[in-house]
Amino acid sequence: MNTDNPHFLRCLETLKDALLFRDVSVPALSDMLASMTRTQWKIRTFKNGSEIGSTLHFIVSGRLKEYQINPHTGRERTIFILSKGDVFDILSLMDSKSHEVYWEALDHLEILNIALADFRQWINDYPAMNNAVLRYLGTRIRQLEEGTTDITLHNTLIRLSHLLLNHINLQSQQLELINNLPHSEIASLIGTTRAVVNRHIQELKKCGAITVSRSHIDIQNAELLLAIAEEKFVP
Repeated sequence: MNTDNPHFLRCLETLKDALLFRDVSVPALSDMLASMTRTQWKIRTFKNGSEIGSTLHFIVSGRLKEYQINPHTGRERTIFILSKGDVFDILSLMDSKSHEVYWEALDHLEILNIALADFRQWINDYPAMNNAVLRYLGTRIRQLEEGTTDITLHNTLIRLSHLLLNHINLQSQQLELINNLPHSEIASLIGTTRAVVNRHIQELKKCGAITVSRSHIDIQNAELLLAIAEEKFVP
């Protein structure tokens, strides 16, 4: 992307705010952005791991679902919902193995792309990026650990409560990232079915923890939701 591109400054701001680049200088980011191309994915665009394996992607706007699917049953398990400032596929940066994973655009996506070889060279040129990559990977690994623990140790109501609590904006007390997802997508995030999520949402509504309107969940009582998540209250 050339510096005279009308999107250059806006994309540069996105990179500056991203967790991966928080400690990287603006001149270094500008240098990297010059090697990137800007693309867009329409909503519901579908990709598999082999289609993007040689390129690293940075989300400028929109949400992306990363998931696995059982080819025999069609059952899905969502691994992450990625959004502005996130990177995919970060595992392809670590090794050259194929990554059996699928991607689906939940919104219209704006993405910056860079060849893996170019990004690896950029890391060599700016060694401080090694710590930044480790920090980003650490965040993702921690999220995976928490999700695995939830599925192993807690029932579906507790898992749903944790999911809602993890996506509350502390200032507005409203949900972000998952706020308007269909119940089937929420079910895929916590390893259950839409019917089970529907039942638990009715339970949370009845006790006054949430309200729901057209797939939009509003948190009404975060303290009550926390008590449910900590198994101190049963609705």
